[in-house]
Amino acid sequence: MFKKIKLIFISLLILTSLNGCIATALLIGTAVVAGGAVYYINGYYIIEIPKNMRTVFNATIKAIQTNNSYSLQTQNYSNQNAYIVATLRSEKISITLTNKDNKTTEIKIRVGTLGNEKISANLANQITKNIT
Repeated sequence: MFKKIKLIFISLLILTSLNGCIATALLIGTAVVAGGAVYYINGYYIIEIPKNMRTVFNATIKAIQTNNSYSLQTQNYSNQNAYIVATLRSEKISITLTNKDNKTTEIKIRVGTLGNEKISANLANQITKNIT
């Protein structure tokens, strides 16, 4: 009987400690389904999407414009890079798109000065939903 209680306690402890990881995995699930690699480094949420840059740029603009919480500030597009600046409440969101090759685009999202992984993951999820 003591072993069963101990096993249940350990299981609950593990489940509780993994709760944040599970939530993060669910947030970036669409990005992984879309075939992209996902990183969070130094406040930047980085995702690689196996689509051309024009498609990703259009999906990014659509994600910002269809969500009433975001306000599009500026956008610049060239063959190799695109820059998009938006705001969410009072926080600045910087998005950089880089053309890795004709079939892969890297998205870098930074929210605020230090970065915010959860908001960045939500935005990345909205972008990838617009692609697929």
